[in-house]
Amino acid sequence: MLLLLLSGSLFFSALGKTSLWDIDEPNNAQCAREMKARLDPIVPTFNGKLRPDKPALIYWCMWLSYKWFESESNERNTHFLGSLLGFGTSEFSARFFSPLFGMGTVALVFLSGNVLFSLNVGFWAGLILISTLLFNVSVRIATPDAALIFFINLAIFSFILGYEKRRGIYFYLFYLAMGLAVLTKGPMGIILPLATVFMFLLLKWDFSILKEMKIIKGFLLFSLITLPWYLLVGFKTNGAFLEGFLLKHNIHRFLHPMEGHRGPIFFYLLVLPFAFFPWSGVLPYIFWAGHKRRINKKLTNSELFLWLWIGIFILFFSLAHTKLPTYINPIFPALAVLMAIYLEKAAPWAIKSLLHFNLFFALLWLFGGGAALSYFYPKLVWMAFLGFIPFFAWAAGIYFYRHKRFTLSIVTQFLGAYCFILSIVHLGMPAVDKYKITKPFALRIKQEARPDTLVIAYGYFQPSLVFYTEHHIEKLHKEKEVLKRIKNVNLAFIVSRKKPLKTLQSHLPSLEILQCRPGFYVRDTVCLARWEKAK
Repeated sequence: MLLLLLSGSLFFSALGKTSLWDIDEPNNAQCAREMKARLDPIVPTFNGKLRPDKPALIYWCMWLSYKWFESESNERNTHFLGSLLGFGTSEFSARFFSPLFGMGTVALVFLSGNVLFSLNVGFWAGLILISTLLFNVSVRIATPDAALIFFINLAIFSFILGYEKRRGIYFYLFYLAMGLAVLTKGPMGIILPLATVFMFLLLKWDFSILKEMKIIKGFLLFSLITLPWYLLVGFKTNGAFLEGFLLKHNIHRFLHPMEGHRGPIFFYLLVLPFAFFPWSGVLPYIFWAGHKRRINKKLTNSELFLWLWIGIFILFFSLAHTKLPTYINPIFPALAVLMAIYLEKAAPWAIKSLLHFNLFFALLWLFGGGAALSYFYPKLVWMAFLGFIPFFAWAAGIYFYRHKRFTLSIVTQFLGAYCFILSIVHLGMPAVDKYKITKPFALRIKQEARPDTLVIAYGYFQPSLVFYTEHHIEKLHKEKEVLKRIKNVNLAFIVSRKKPLKTLQSHLPSLEILQCRPGFYVRDTVCLARWEKAK
């Protein structure tokens, strides 16, 4: 109960306080809105066009959330919470299921750690996961990441429990979770868990478990969950969705870097220390402890399986050419459990290593972050001082360490990370959000636009423009296209960089530039312009 209270208060805190972050959040949120508007749970669309990027489960969750939080003040059966808070289709409702899945993952780690190891391991694993930096990012945004983390780890821990307890219900849960993971993110939801199972059984040379795994019934259950939607979306789009999703967003994404997300093969070894803050300093110790237990033949089946899961997952995404820090989030529950196991009997140098890294992180935030902010956003330089939170946590940790009160030293790092993340979501992110320009531009357009109004993104486009205008956006890249298109309408709004708009004004004297602001996602000035045909 304490873990759920801590995770809920952190994950839901200030959830709707910032606008959606381009590009993924508004893509997903708008896609769900369009499916809801068409009453079509099968075909995902964005801005009126097929969106083959992701399967449907995350859109169904958002649809349900939009429906739940709708505020329909003219109807007597208005949902009280939605009416009271006025969420409707909003940032909060788009993100609502992510923290729920995050809390579910914390509960899963606690229960699995408790059953497989001890109550103490389960509790500490939950605390570690709650306060991990990158995990907090994924459970607060409107993407499929939090759902994938939950379902894929449900599959992993279900198999371990089935193997250790020899109970069929766990294996059925294994197939169920893989099916839902495939509906969340695609083939990786089954490929990586099965690869881990295969390597585990190969190393143990124990294939007798296959008889107890209910393979035929299990894959029938998996097929019943996944095939109906995939077959229907393939049929309704004449195969276009499956072609785009499987070929472009899976195979091509693996073989080629997409959207500029590239990195060296050791990319995740660089990311992991910062992503797993504040527990990164203990990583060398748990790798060493795991290796030592393997050499001494003390590694349990559950530990071996978790290590294999971590290794196979990192290897797979290290080989992939498209790289993003959030791709490794699904290994964090396993890392949290292993860390909780080894911290029970941790050597003092492990605690010291933990404290040293957190001091490094605090100083990097204070001085490195301060220098970066003073260059890019001078008015936000005060955010660097949030680094004093992990610094004071380090100081408290050092005090308890020197008095050999190691548990309290660890607890202070949890509290420091918890307060640091709270300060970021309540103070830092809302301040950064004020520099984002798309929502103010979009709300101006929404206020003045009519149903037949043309809205053009000319050489500059962010998906949140579609979400906040609630209007179809035409993406044009050439001046001739804009001039040709605008002649056929009475009223048009254009979002573009300043220089192309100025050039366009020479051809359209009545084009009025309403507002210009420095771009948030581009180092250029972006403007909103209005054009109305002379009467």
